[in-house]
Amino acid sequence: MSHLISVQLDVLGGLLAELRALGVELGEEEHLTAATGWSLARALPGPVGEEAQLAGAEWTAALAALAARTMAVAATLDAALVAYGTADQELARLLDAPRGSRAVPR
Repeated sequence: MSHLISVQLDVLGGLLAELRALGVELGEEEHLTAATGWSLARALPGPVGEEAQLAGAEWTAALAALAARTMAVAATLDAALVAYGTADQELARLLDAPRGSRAVPR
């Protein structure tokens, strides 16, 4: 049994823009976190500085993974948005065609 799927293309476009912005923001945070970890390692001598740098490196890796996955979701959403838009335009073209010239897709 098939179900009707309703997609608001403008809402998807807004979500896509937000995901891209979030991915960029996470990437910027990744760089700041890495720099902060190294700064702490230089400012705090010994094991405390090493631990601070290690924590910064781990958090940087987590941010990098999150940024990459956010951008991957955005790319998937972008592809879906393009596909839905193309299908919508094709349907509109078929509905606007003169009555005798409508080809039934098979």
